[in-house]
Amino acid sequence: MSKRILVVDCNTEERRSLCDVLSANGYQVTVTACTREGLDVIRTQKPDLVALEMDMPSPGGTIFYARMRRDPELRHTPVVVVSSVGPRPAALRKGVPVVQRPAATGVLLDTVSRAMAV
Repeated sequence: MSKRILVVDCNTEERRSLCDVLSANGYQVTVTACTREGLDVIRTQKPDLVALEMDMPSPGGTIFYARMRRDPELRHTPVVVVSSVGPRPAALRKGVPVVQRPAATGVLLDTVSRAMAV
C-alpha cells in the first residue's frame, strides 16, 4: 500500500505542483486549502505525513502545527514544512524538516522519505 500524504496549502498552483510530484512518485495524496479542514482530514484519513505551508490565512500554518502537536491523536504524525516563507518559524520544534520553495524534486522526495522513516 502506498504512503498517504496530506498537503495543506492555500496556494492552488503550489498545491497542484506538490501533489503532482508526490503522486508521480507513488504517494497517495489528499489536499486541503485550509487549516481548519486539515485537522479533520488528519483525524479521518490518518495520513503518514503532512506537507504544510506555514504562510496561510487565519488560522495559519503555525497555529495548525501547534494544534496538531497538542492533540494526543495527531501529535506523532510527521510534518514537513514546504514553504516559500523565509527562516524557520519559531513555533516549529527542532527536527521538523523545512523545504524551501522552489525545491528540487529530489530534495523534496528525500525529505519526505526521511521524515516518514523516523
